[in-house]
Amino acid sequence: MKNFFQHFSKAMILILVASLPFASMAQEKTKQITVRTNTAPCYSYWSVGVFGGLMQFNGDLSRNRLVNLYPNGIGYNIGGVVTKQFSRIIGVRVRIAYGNIHSSVQDKWAWEYNDGKGVPQKITHSFRSSLFESDLQLTINWSNWILGYKPERIFSSYLIGGIGMDHSSGTLQDMNGKDIAYLGKEGDNLNVGNTSGIGGDNLQFKVVAGLGFDFNLSKHFSVPIEFTWRWQNADYLDMTRGGAKGMVNDMYSSATVGLTYKFGYSCPKVPENAVILMPAALLVVPDPQVRFSVIAPRNIPVERSVREIFPLRNYVFFDIGSKEIPERYVLLKKDQVTGFQEDNLELFTPKNLSGRSDRQMVVYYNILNILGDRMAKNPSATVRLTGASLEDPDDGRAMAEAVKRYLVSIFGIEATRINTEGRDKPRIPSEQPGGTKELELLREGDRRVSIWSTSPALLMEFQSGDDAPLKPVEILAMQKGPIESYVSVNVIGATQAFTSWSLEFMDKNGTVQNFGPYTHERVSLPGKTILGTQPKGDYKVTMVGQTKSGKTVKKDTTVNMVLWTPKITEEVMRFSVIYEFNESKAIAMYEIYLTDIVVPKIPAGGKVIIHGYTDVIGDEDYNQKLSLARANDVRTIMENALLKANRSDVKFDVYGFGEDQNLSPFENKFPEERFYNRTVIIDIIPK
Repeated sequence: MKNFFQHFSKAMILILVASLPFASMAQEKTKQITVRTNTAPCYSYWSVGVFGGLMQFNGDLSRNRLVNLYPNGIGYNIGGVVTKQFSRIIGVRVRIAYGNIHSSVQDKWAWEYNDGKGVPQKITHSFRSSLFESDLQLTINWSNWILGYKPERIFSSYLIGGIGMDHSSGTLQDMNGKDIAYLGKEGDNLNVGNTSGIGGDNLQFKVVAGLGFDFNLSKHFSVPIEFTWRWQNADYLDMTRGGAKGMVNDMYSSATVGLTYKFGYSCPKVPENAVILMPAALLVVPDPQVRFSVIAPRNIPVERSVREIFPLRNYVFFDIGSKEIPERYVLLKKDQVTGFQEDNLELFTPKNLSGRSDRQMVVYYNILNILGDRMAKNPSATVRLTGASLEDPDDGRAMAEAVKRYLVSIFGIEATRINTEGRDKPRIPSEQPGGTKELELLREGDRRVSIWSTSPALLMEFQSGDDAPLKPVEILAMQKGPIESYVSVNVIGATQAFTSWSLEFMDKNGTVQNFGPYTHERVSLPGKTILGTQPKGDYKVTMVGQTKSGKTVKKDTTVNMVLWTPKITEEVMRFSVIYEFNESKAIAMYEIYLTDIVVPKIPAGGKVIIHGYTDVIGDEDYNQKLSLARANDVRTIMENALLKANRSDVKFDVYGFGEDQNLSPFENKFPEERFYNRTVIIDIIPK
């Protein structure tokens, strides 16, 4: 049946090509299509090969080392191999080879066996053995497994494992060159081993393991380089039973290079480079496959009073080319210090505060005042200021000195309590070696002064050390809308199918609201943005996608929405975990913080909502996955802590919002906002 359809497809293409002159008369517009005729570079094939190389003995006489490159210790190995490659990963092969090995030892204590009784003695021996190998082996192409199969890849690597039989014969000589034992010499009283092999050779079972590298010259020819080790299940190969370390098995190895011919490919048909013109009227392109859904949660009739434990980033960011503290930070005059209170920061607001998360950024932009106030109240506390300028250490130190001058002149902190230093880059840089994208934003974040301290009075509870975060600030605020009140739109497969897509919400009166365009697969919209002042409404939601070929695809669904209306006030505790750039694993001190501080505050039967975010640096789809990985990292830490406390009464909701500008906690205009957006927010809600 498969062959029938292949022949039928070829016939249809030929008919269409033949009718092209006639169709072009009636249809001016044409499109280019690729004819599917040639065979693919694929991975199901047969191969035969030859090889040759070096062989060495790794057993008793060679002091039991894996590599023994000493004079007269290297033999040779030649042979052939037949392989059937079943998939991009798995292959089975039969290998036949002939080899020669030899080794020697002088004045080495050995444990010779004599009717089961060991007699220690010094030995001086040399031996030479010949082997005829026959193996059945399995190969696992780990590079195709891990990196994926790519026909254009020149190099691949594979693991080797198998079993086999060895026919071997050899001679053992003493220091004077006298024969003292034979291997595989039937009927001789000096014989060791058995003579059950072909022609009286010693016959032994073995296990094979190795590593190979294959370099493709063309579709049919390649050069394999292999390193293999073989273990025999007996101690006869060197004719020294027990050997220098009382070993009961012999091992030998080889390194070979070969030439392989591949044939018998079984491949699907794929496009060749030839292009023909096809009348547009005859060309039908199927719609890309995507799954479209809209989830509008029920009304959440609560207004949440949020007690937020807001972390302090221990960084002061400086503008490019400037060594002065930026004006967006709150800089007090000396007569204002007595009125400064950490729990009443609304009186000390920055000049150009961003529109989102005003309360939190007021806290951060007062970081120097919070630090000065804490140092003034704790006379033994000291800090170290490390400036990183991206230019030279002197500029970095000048930035640190600007912060020190402010603390000394405004808050009266003794200069000896503040040490400064300069660096080219910070200890934890955002810009990584080899990075090429959005370097300007990354470098803005690396031009900063870091605040370090070992004084517990300044630091997060139960933390210590140079890199410990500053103690967070507690904020009381009202949440505008719970996460559960957002409308979630999913277009699974959009990143592969569309260049972009947008949304149309049409109510029962025919009024249409448009949102987008978007390029990722999930979008969350506040319900109030769609409903406005209406308490509820029925909507027809249309997803309009633009394919990469320029076609428009539409999918519809209907949804009933209910406006979130606050009725009941409940208190929520909020904590945050801050992540470094491009990281999805919390640093160790945050694991301790979540386990010892946050988890014990979850009430019985409580609910934990975890939502992860990123800044705008990087690919949008990647950032969405990164934010979800961060949120799941926090969930795993908290679940482990609950498990140790024998608690199973807590429910978790986990979200990853990526860099979504509609939902991110902060703006992305300044580096400090981008640093705060690399976060996971934890809301603890009572039962």
